[in-house]
Amino acid sequence: MSKRQYNQQRTPSRQPVKKPTLAQLSKNVEKQPMEPNGWKALGEYYANQEDWENARGPLERALELAPKNPGILELLGRTESGQGNDIQALALLEQALELAPDNAQILFSMGRVHHERAEDNKALEYIERALEIAPGKPPILTYKGNVLYRLHRYRDAFEVFRGMTKKYPQEYSHWNNAGNVLRDLGDLDEAVVYYQKAVELSASSATSFSNHLTALHYHPNATPEEIFALSQKWKARFAPSDIPKRPLPENISPDKRLRIGMISDGFRSHPVGKMITAALENLAPHHFELFAYSTNSASDAITQRIRRVTSQWKAIRHFSDEALADIVRDDQIDILIDLAGHNTGSRMRVMAMQPAPLLVKWVGGLINTTGLDTIDYLISDAIETPPGSDNSYVEKLIRMPDDYICYELPAGIPSVAELPASRNGYITLGCFNNAAKVNETVLAEWASIMHQLPGSRLFLKSFQYNSNELCEKVRGFMKTRGIESDRLLIEGSSPHLELLEAYNRVDIALDPWPYSGGLTTCEAFAMGVPVVTLPGPTFAGRHSATHLVNAGMPELVVNSWEEYRQRVVGLAADLESLSTIRTHLREILLKSPVCDAPRFAKHFTTAMRAIWQRYCDGRAPAALTLNKEGEATFEDDVLPIELVYPEPLGTEDSEFRWQLSGKIITIDNTGKLLRQSGLAHLLRLKAFGVVAFDPASRIQNPGQYQGSDDIQVFPHAVLGDGKPATLYACLNPALSSTLEPFSPEQQVAANAQDTKVLAKLPINTIALDSIEGLGSLDWLILDDLSDAMAILENGEKALKNTLAIQVRIAFQPTHKRQPNLAEVQHWMSRHGFRFYRFNNEQHRSHLPESVSAEKRQATELTSADAVFLPNHDRMAKLSDNQRTKLAFLLHTVYGIKDMAYALLTEVDDEKAKLYLVEENLINPETEPTSSDIEEAKLLEPKEKSEFPLPDAPHMSPSERKLFKKSLKKAKQYFEFGSGGSTVWAVKEGLTVQGVESDANWVNALKSKLGEQCQVETVDIGLTKEWGFPVSMEAADKFPAYSQAISQHSESFDFILVDGRFRVACTMSAILHVLDRSDKISDVRIFIHDFWNRPHYHVVLQFLETVEKVETAGLFKLLKNVSREEVVAVWEQYAKKPQ
Repeated sequence: MSKRQYNQQRTPSRQPVKKPTLAQLSKNVEKQPMEPNGWKALGEYYANQEDWENARGPLERALELAPKNPGILELLGRTESGQGNDIQALALLEQALELAPDNAQILFSMGRVHHERAEDNKALEYIERALEIAPGKPPILTYKGNVLYRLHRYRDAFEVFRGMTKKYPQEYSHWNNAGNVLRDLGDLDEAVVYYQKAVELSASSATSFSNHLTALHYHPNATPEEIFALSQKWKARFAPSDIPKRPLPENISPDKRLRIGMISDGFRSHPVGKMITAALENLAPHHFELFAYSTNSASDAITQRIRRVTSQWKAIRHFSDEALADIVRDDQIDILIDLAGHNTGSRMRVMAMQPAPLLVKWVGGLINTTGLDTIDYLISDAIETPPGSDNSYVEKLIRMPDDYICYELPAGIPSVAELPASRNGYITLGCFNNAAKVNETVLAEWASIMHQLPGSRLFLKSFQYNSNELCEKVRGFMKTRGIESDRLLIEGSSPHLELLEAYNRVDIALDPWPYSGGLTTCEAFAMGVPVVTLPGPTFAGRHSATHLVNAGMPELVVNSWEEYRQRVVGLAADLESLSTIRTHLREILLKSPVCDAPRFAKHFTTAMRAIWQRYCDGRAPAALTLNKEGEATFEDDVLPIELVYPEPLGTEDSEFRWQLSGKIITIDNTGKLLRQSGLAHLLRLKAFGVVAFDPASRIQNPGQYQGSDDIQVFPHAVLGDGKPATLYACLNPALSSTLEPFSPEQQVAANAQDTKVLAKLPINTIALDSIEGLGSLDWLILDDLSDAMAILENGEKALKNTLAIQVRIAFQPTHKRQPNLAEVQHWMSRHGFRFYRFNNEQHRSHLPESVSAEKRQATELTSADAVFLPNHDRMAKLSDNQRTKLAFLLHTVYGIKDMAYALLTEVDDEKAKLYLVEENLINPETEPTSSDIEEAKLLEPKEKSEFPLPDAPHMSPSERKLFKKSLKKAKQYFEFGSGGSTVWAVKEGLTVQGVESDANWVNALKSKLGEQCQVETVDIGLTKEWGFPVSMEAADKFPAYSQAISQHSESFDFILVDGRFRVACTMSAILHVLDRSDKISDVRIFIHDFWNRPHYHVVLQFLETVEKVETAGLFKLLKNVSREEVVAVWEQYAKKPQ
């Protein structure tokens, strides 16, 4: 599916036969520590081994001793580049070049860095200058070929590589690189010959093998059996001989939060990035902690979006496979997902080293089985891997219920234009796929179609068509098939939005074969162009089929070339219908599962939790299928797996629940909130309504918020005094501002260039008090690049009842009139706000960058968010809803728990205490502290009047509904734990039998409810809140609590299990039913707080779920329950208070 970028090989530098050993070099610097050449030689030794970390120290010491030595500067620049620090590398190399402008090695290194940065025209300039000085030097020639290849000068590149194969026939990299060029020129047979020669010569590098394997998927004559057989050979040739055992996780709980690692070259504007980003953004943080291992240093809008949802981001281009495997192990990854396959950035050897408990293959070089049997699972769907294809994969297949990827429309996508045929008078067929997929078999079929459509045109567009040679080759072949060149339009690469616009010149898109389109198919659909596809024999050939079927257009998927031709000709024959299709295709795509990111994320979550739960059960991997309802069933199971889930983080679905009336209305000047990680989590809470102003277009993909109920984005506008202003567009967009930057002389060195003004643009400012229909404004966010004082002075009315104001303060200003803490604080104090705290402080270090990041102390405060809250007088006047909103805001956004608790106590003391339990600030199940003992003593003898009785059970509305429905059907009722449930049961006319641990509480209930309350007290020792034991000192008394029901000779048809000892109480309830009930199947057991607490789920071996709502479950006994097994579980849990 992804645009193939073949792995280019570099020629290893040929070292002199005799070299000093590491021991000799180390001894030399010990003897002559002030001799720079000794340190340089030691650093060069490490650099030639690509051991950049150990190279740095000696080279920096050498540079201290000889700061004008160009050779040292070059080696240090090479080291910086090796560690991914391209900017520093270029700066060092430029210094070296000033000192030695005719040094071939320095010029070569400059070219290499520019090549790594995809600046290939610059790279070629330096490479050619280096070759003028050192003609024919192998490493430099190899790089010239690589640069020419990426510039699509294929014939020139091939001549370089072919010359190298003749001069150095035993060097496999030249054969590999020549094979890449031939493949892109469409000479697949010849390319395979070169790849096979490279594989023959290469004993250790898997690159040529992977290129050969991938090339076969493009070849129209390669059979699935041939491809599968070749894939099987990878492990034998290239996997480590001594494969380490998989790490055993410290926590193998099925309900844990999973650490998922992802390895990819495509965390950017790349088919991988475009097909995973929206899905990742919709994953719930309490399910997964994401780790991204990026094999390149590219960064764009998609990169930033992915980084926001990852807990850790690691650029690992310079790490060896062994080092990366160690990193993954150290990160304690639970599930490692490969997103590269055998393509660019391949880390198949890492997957062979088994650095995580579970290994999974997903999009990215996903063209077939990897052939690596250490990979447990491969994410697919029923179209990509139809039933019966499992034997063609060494991995176990996870078949998603819809598409195996998730597509989203790119920002700024052009509008769909009218059908081109309507204005042209002829049909334009098009294919914008990678030209390597367009072979002579495909072209011959397309020529046949064009003969059936007189006057039709064929529009081909791909980066390879920048090569005139390839264009002429296509034209020449089509001429042999009777299609003249005037019917062909062939274009090379263009910016992405221009490429999309080009679809407005296409009527019908033609999918290639046997390697189909993927992203291109989705993009054609998005531009209103139907795609006709014939599925190929491998996974790579079925990408378009799955996108079309899941987008609701299965009729565009055909079974033969004859049907392919008929479908295209049929579409072309009815221009009215074709025009109608064009009008609606984008809408059809957007409403389909292909673009449903929340749905995909839900199914992805199910799949990952299912395979993890199976791992925890000690069962080997097995094929997994998800149905349309999202139920997951393993191939060796009859029923769908019942998953256990982690308790949500913070605020989503827990025993403690926030209850807000209305959303927290937020105004975010410059859209800072929308650019930060965690936004997706906040949006899922459905508690915020955000209005964001985006003066400098820094919000990525603002189109994604169109139609949102939660977010409004206003581009090219900013808060202010309501008057026209100037936007100073800076070289670094992050410093663009409506405030004028200080001159370069007034800036610190790091900002002098970044604050250079490129343009002065007019922009409208909006006064807060002029915004109509704003209503309440709960939270205001101001950055440090706007006139904060003007915003505040023109927002007095709007801010009258605001709960929190966040202002970014620049302590080391870069622009004129930046927010000043003294001025801001003075305004706040005059308008009923007080300074509360700093947040997100940024500091500058004065140590050199050569000091490692973990050791580089940074002490100078440069900026911080100043958070202001209502002053004490205003705080006392807040309504309960305002207090709850502010508590929620402080807790969710800032992680402030003490003030959140203090606010909640003003609303509901019981709720505030629940908050402490939820946040693990107090734990009723832990050993007692002195304060616990004191609290328990204070609770002992109280007057009955001190116990206000609840008027309802402590449950959510839907849980209460289920409980009340069950009560109405009950005749004989028993409860473990009393309170609001007791009150309701008495109101229903029931006599309540039950057990409690707090005598004072029971006395209060009986005093209020009368004789219908027959709850008894069981002494379990000193208790604290919620009746939990303060300690385990009275553990011998605990069993009596759950056994209380056995003292009753009558049967019960409804039993509530709540409070402490829930597993033991459930077991006692089951025993009582078995012993006392005539109609066992009619008895119902209601367990509260069950589904969110997996340690209770041991009871499910005896119970069948009748109904479940949120955390509550209504159960009945399974048939043929073993009394002995129930007793065994009771004995295990009788002394466990939880």
